[in-house]
Amino acid sequence: MKPWLLLIWLAAFNLQAALPGDSVYQLDAPWQDSRGERLQLRELAGKKQLLGFIYTDCATACPVIVSNLQAVQKVLTPAQQAELGFVLVSLTPGRDTPKVLRHFAEHRGLDEHWTLLSGTDDNVRELAMALNIQYLSQADGEISHSNAITVLDEQGRLLVQQVGLPEGAQGLAEQLSTP
Repeated sequence: MKPWLLLIWLAAFNLQAALPGDSVYQLDAPWQDSRGERLQLRELAGKKQLLGFIYTDCATACPVIVSNLQAVQKVLTPAQQAELGFVLVSLTPGRDTPKVLRHFAEHRGLDEHWTLLSGTDDNVRELAMALNIQYLSQADGEISHSNAITVLDEQGRLLVQQVGLPEGAQGLAEQLSTP
């Protein structure tokens, strides 16, 4: 084995071994981002992540979730933004292909700080359960779901979870800066 491959493998092994047992980064399911690249949740480690569950053709709650996350991003300095990630997880992975996610990101003006993820139905259910996000597909194709904004710490543990921005974007931003 080439030395640099061994170093990468050891670093990945050490990262997973160092994750706490209550980290969602322990979930091993593969995901796909809006560029079509495969990744695992543990690759998000090292930064706090603001996470929302959405589906791109939603006309009600999902646009509000995205707007709330964008409002938080807008009150952060560029340095603070560099310390965070914004993650949207699709509740309709069969419809929200990488191409659809990419178009959604462009349409919503989501920049390089955002990661849009799609997985299998089982992957989505597993992550939603780990974060206590409930959702149910309706006969008309809509999804009834929790409208929570979830903040994960650098190691993938639940730090904050709230519906909307009860204290405004600045209120959540201030919670992010506390250790």
